[in-house]
Amino acid sequence: MQIRVRGLALAFLFLLAFAAVASADDNTELTVHLAMNCPYDLNVCQVSPYQAAPGDPSSGQANFNSVDAPWSFSFLTADPVSWECNNRCQNYNATFGVGGMFLMNGPGGLTLTGEITSGDSWQNLDLSWGAHLSFSGEWSNGLSAYGSLVDLFTEQSGPYASLDVYTAPEPASLALLGGGMLAVWGARKRRGLSRKD
Repeated sequence: MQIRVRGLALAFLFLLAFAAVASADDNTELTVHLAMNCPYDLNVCQVSPYQAAPGDPSSGQANFNSVDAPWSFSFLTADPVSWECNNRCQNYNATFGVGGMFLMNGPGGLTLTGEITSGDSWQNLDLSWGAHLSFSGEWSNGLSAYGSLVDLFTEQSGPYASLDVYTAPEPASLALLGGGMLAVWGARKRRGLSRKD
C-alpha cells in the first residue's frame, strides 16, 4: 500500500512539473515589454485621441515588425467616461473606463482578443496627441493576459509606441498544480498514519 501511494505521489509530481514547465514557456513567450520610435508611416503607428468629434472613442494601432518583434495591436475605446475641451479644443483630455475592443497579434500566429479597461487620451494644440490605455483579454490558446500601451505623437520626437503584456497561467494548469499538491499532502498524511500503526 505504501509503495502504491508513493508511486501515485510521484506520478502527480511529474505531471505537475511538466505542466508548470509548459505553462512557464508559454507565459515567457507571451510576456513582453517593447518600445519604439516609429517611422513616419501610418501603417506602423497611428493614434487618434477622438474619432470625428471630441467625446468620441479613441483609436490607434502599432506594428512592431519594424523593430523585428512579431507583435502588433489595434484598439478602439468605448465613449469616454469624462472629457474636456478648452481653447477652441486645442487642448483636449478624455478618460476611459471598461469597454471598446483591443486586438493583438503575437508570436507563432497567436492572437489576443480583449477590451480596454481604463486609460486616457489627449491632444495639445498640434504639438502632441496620443493615448495611454490598459487592457485585458484572452489569447487564442486559452491563456489570459493583461497589460498597457502607449501610442502617441509629439512634434519633437514624432510617433512613438510601447507595449507591456503580462500573460497569466491557464486555469487548467492552476487546477493541475492544486491537484498535485493535494495528492502529495494526502500521500504524506497516509504515510504518517501508517507509521503510527
